[in-house]
Amino acid sequence: MSLSDSFETYASLKIDEHSPKDLKKYYRELKIMKQLIIAIAGMLAVSCSTVKIEQQIVQDFVKEKNLKNIPYVNASYLIKDASSNENVLDIYTQAYLDKNLPLNKKRIDFLPATIKNWPLDADEIDALKSVYKKANEPFFWSTKNLGSFDIPIIEKEQLFSKIHDGTISISATGHIISKPILSLNKQYAILKYSSIFYTGGEPEQIYLMEKKDNKWTIVLTLVKNYDYDPS
Repeated sequence: MSLSDSFETYASLKIDEHSPKDLKKYYRELKIMKQLIIAIAGMLAVSCSTVKIEQQIVQDFVKEKNLKNIPYVNASYLIKDASSNENVLDIYTQAYLDKNLPLNKKRIDFLPATIKNWPLDADEIDALKSVYKKANEPFFWSTKNLGSFDIPIIEKEQLFSKIHDGTISISATGHIISKPILSLNKQYAILKYSSIFYTGGEPEQIYLMEKKDNKWTIVLTLVKNYDYDPS
């Protein structure tokens, strides 16, 4: 018996204990309870579905970037603290608005430079900003939300501590990946990536990924344009 059926059975038993004038009240309460059950079940299903999508996006990103086997890096780790999604959509918007400007006038550079049709336009980005208005809240990667993963998960402080005491190589690298932002049709995703190592790190980059043949692939990379001339 489903949860919804159980409530209906319970309600019918309670109705028998009251006068007929209470029937409308009980049926109204029953209808509300069933609607709440359906809504909660729907939210749980969407949440589980979204977690699985995010899991696949990050796993496919790690494989495409070959983060497990980077040349000259003896050990690769995923940093437990996910990169903040704050400003990710703003950066995409800047790149989109400047896409037809000369290189020195673009605030954000992008690859491939020949891209003509941007999958997400300014209107959808504005809509996503409303959906992900709390995207800068702390988020932590774990085997619970990533499942079986190619590289071990570690806290940044622990990574540096292990390098410092010689437990792992000084060339070990920590990869910082944000929680993906999904497009409205869930066919595209935007995430932020950067890496750190004992003596420094690599700057943040924004990646737009597309789902093709049940696999997420990088279709656009956004980076800070160091040739930008604001004058």
